[in-house]
Amino acid sequence: MTYRIFIYCTLCVILAAKPAAANTSSAVGGATVEKGKTALEYRLAGSLDDEDAGQEDFIRTRVHLDHAFTDLYAARIVYVMDKLQGDDFETANISWQNRFHFIKRDVYGWDGGMRINYTIADGDKKPDDLSLRFYQEFPVGEFEMRFNQIFGHDLGEDSGKGVTAEWRSQITHKVADDTVIGLDIFNDFGNLAQQDGYSAQEHAAGPVLKTKFGGGYSMEAGYRIGISAAAPDHSATFIFTRSW
Repeated sequence: MTYRIFIYCTLCVILAAKPAAANTSSAVGGATVEKGKTALEYRLAGSLDDEDAGQEDFIRTRVHLDHAFTDLYAARIVYVMDKLQGDDFETANISWQNRFHFIKRDVYGWDGGMRINYTIADGDKKPDDLSLRFYQEFPVGEFEMRFNQIFGHDLGEDSGKGVTAEWRSQITHKVADDTVIGLDIFNDFGNLAQQDGYSAQEHAAGPVLKTKFGGGYSMEAGYRIGISAAAPDHSATFIFTRSW
């Protein structure tokens, strides 16, 4: 029965996501907000793609500072730096993220929320971006399923028309008290007003491991293989978090 549930949940993840980005340093986010909780997070990620110079030997770092002011609302500031092949690290953007947790698992059996993010791009990396993001977490037997729907729009200098769209999915299974393993699928449709087919979109999938340590520490490691031409051939993300 356990394996039947696993197969069923995996198929749900794949089918729901199939038709937003294999974004380096991104993760499948959760909806939960816990009043009074503060988290400092560091992410290190990279990609390889010998047919795309912009994604070959690309490295990204992110630092997050997050605080939950109530059981409904948390705010986060994120600082991002990028390193292209042969270059030094440069500031990419700074974003202000507002997280809302509307649907609580202890009442409805699942968690649901949304985020409103405003990202200020640095220098020649314009335009800025405003995004609306929806998050769901579902317990299914011994598994946990997460879905993210992300919609963005350019703002300010060099901005264009149209809305970008992504769908991220994750299924995990507990293998120890504080450790889960699973599958991530990232689908980035790009700008919905400028579609050029599946190969021009970014689609990727791969395993993910998440674990917690004593003292409020946690780690997430994910590896993804590009399954469309525009996605990086290989990408990996490591996330280290200290919560209190």
